[in-house]
Amino acid sequence: MRAPSRAILNWPASAALLALALVPGPAPAGASVTPSGPAVAENLLRIELRFDRPLTAPLDMAHVTLLDSAGAPIPDAFLDLPLADRSGTRATLLLHPGRIKRGVGPNMALGPALRSGEPVRLRIDDPQLGRPLERRWQVTAPLRQRIDPQQWTVQTARRGGRQPLRVIMPAALDGAATEQIAVQGPDGLRLPGTATLAAGEREWRFTPARNWRPGAYLLRIHPQLEDPQGNRLCSAFEQDAQSARRCEAEGKLGFLID
Repeated sequence: MRAPSRAILNWPASAALLALALVPGPAPAGASVTPSGPAVAENLLRIELRFDRPLTAPLDMAHVTLLDSAGAPIPDAFLDLPLADRSGTRATLLLHPGRIKRGVGPNMALGPALRSGEPVRLRIDDPQLGRPLERRWQVTAPLRQRIDPQQWTVQTARRGGRQPLRVIMPAALDGAATEQIAVQGPDGLRLPGTATLAAGEREWRFTPARNWRPGAYLLRIHPQLEDPQGNRLCSAFEQDAQSARRCEAEGKLGFLID
């Protein structure tokens, strides 16, 4: 009797290898970047990344670069490790605070990583993203003041409808602001609804779950609200001992719907 061919004898192993080759690997993760506007302040502290699916490993900072106006990498621009949330869908890149705070060693030796009046480009080519991610900004003057809600402009909606309330700020807020500002209704209770950021995080919009009723409303702002420069309600980032201060008083801003 004729012996089976080697190809037939090896069929199970070959089929298994073929099946493994056909199994797709993890899909690349797309990402959005905050600040999302066209400009950033010279003393930018944080860049936030949001991925459309969890990363399989921490973002590799060896693949994260800031490029200057000539396209050259800016040395020592970031701290070594990104801050990731538990879900794996968010990461925060921290620019080196020693290059931001005036009078500190790295700032005096190297100057700020970003230069007002010049463009800067973020490039991330971590293989987990599938393709390189780039974001360009124009660098503007540093922002070194605490957040002051009294400088915000509230554009109220009409009673009886569900048009969005618009709150316009003089400068961008941190991406977490959607969850750190709430609306208190005339009854003293939190108004249910959906909050979003727009216009490069310089506008907070709130759409109520029910129609607006006439009365006095109150924006209540969480004490931990920050801007991308690390400025808070109670103090600016460069204020002496700012990191040791606890912001405990919430911000408030009233408005009326007639």
